[in-house]
Amino acid sequence: MGFFVIGINHKDCPVEVRERLHFTSRKLQDGLAYAKTTGQFSESLILSTCNRVEFYGYTDSEDLPEDRYFAMMKEIHGVDRRDFEHYLYRHQGKEALRHLFRVAAGLDSLVIGENEILGQLREAFQKAHAAGCLHSLLYRLMEKALKLGKAARTETLINEGAVSIPSVAVELAEKIFGQLTSENVMVLGTGEMAALTVKNLKSAGATIRYVVSQNQERAEKLTVECGGEWVPFETWEEKIQAVDIFITATRCPYPIVKYEQVKKLMIERRHRPLFLIDIAVPRNVDPVVHQLDDVYLYNIDDLKSVADRNLKHRGHEIEKVEIMVEKALASYQSWLQQLEARPTVESFERHLDRILEDELGEFAKKTGIPDERKDELRNRIRAKLLHVPLTKIKEASQNGGVARYLHALHSLFDLGPKDKD
Repeated sequence: MGFFVIGINHKDCPVEVRERLHFTSRKLQDGLAYAKTTGQFSESLILSTCNRVEFYGYTDSEDLPEDRYFAMMKEIHGVDRRDFEHYLYRHQGKEALRHLFRVAAGLDSLVIGENEILGQLREAFQKAHAAGCLHSLLYRLMEKALKLGKAARTETLINEGAVSIPSVAVELAEKIFGQLTSENVMVLGTGEMAALTVKNLKSAGATIRYVVSQNQERAEKLTVECGGEWVPFETWEEKIQAVDIFITATRCPYPIVKYEQVKKLMIERRHRPLFLIDIAVPRNVDPVVHQLDDVYLYNIDDLKSVADRNLKHRGHEIEKVEIMVEKALASYQSWLQQLEARPTVESFERHLDRILEDELGEFAKKTGIPDERKDELRNRIRAKLLHVPLTKIKEASQNGGVARYLHALHSLFDLGPKDKD
């Protein structure tokens, strides 16, 4: 069957389902270990971000190995297939390859052209390789996808404008508050998403008052760059009175800002409005918090309207990147076809070598030509005989027509059964 991808993303699957299927670092290791031990995935990779959870694989099975996929999700997450199966998309063969290339190029993201997905894909590649889940086919494919992703962002303007989750979050804050000049901000988390959000907020004019984290060293490094002070995680509630915007972006697998906490805090704030942007998956803020008066809670799915508006300005760049995707797809498929042709070509080369060795050996005995002259003659004849067939096979690999040439070689030169390897 070959390549396949099974996954969910922000387009059709709500955040409350995505967070249940999210792979933490530990679960990712367990998932890759599970995939490696099953006989139906000869190669595999798991991509898990705030917007998507995707399983890429290569299988020799004739059918899509869905049962093993669902068994893995049950083992790792404890979820039944009936809880999320209707949100899944499945791509096989050429469509699976195209999907990966579009993901790498930023065309399948909530924010078209975002840069973060390329780093997330590279990290997924590295972890799958370290777990021993990648071999020649998927390894080469991932290299091709990462190269395409970089080219899409350097050779086009696909990433112009608000092209990341943090930047869209800031744009949403500006939509609500107007120009950010006097708003005070608290950020919960010091990871990449949190750091990017802090930098974007500061660039927009907001004041970074507090960075909340259990890791003082990382928090203070961030405050040196953007201002504010470090607040230990246990005491963030004491500082909430002074802020207008509260950003949460940690990797905690459960809500850490709870309804009762915020309800109590809003009474103490005398219901002065509080703007919460939860860009974490799984979510950091209990979703029922939005029911409180004067509390405005937005999660990652709520950022879509802002992202869609920005998308209109990059339509022409999207067309350019789609063309790049198709070229990368054709190039990789050509490589696959040439790889498939290699056993037949090698068999044909051995066939020619046997004939040349026999005939030139007899010729050398009769004429007495030295071995150097015989080898030179053999190489020249060999190169001329192979030139046209190899050129035709390479050209055919560009359009999927290799099979007829391989069949012709087998038939014309009686090469024997095709090499299944």
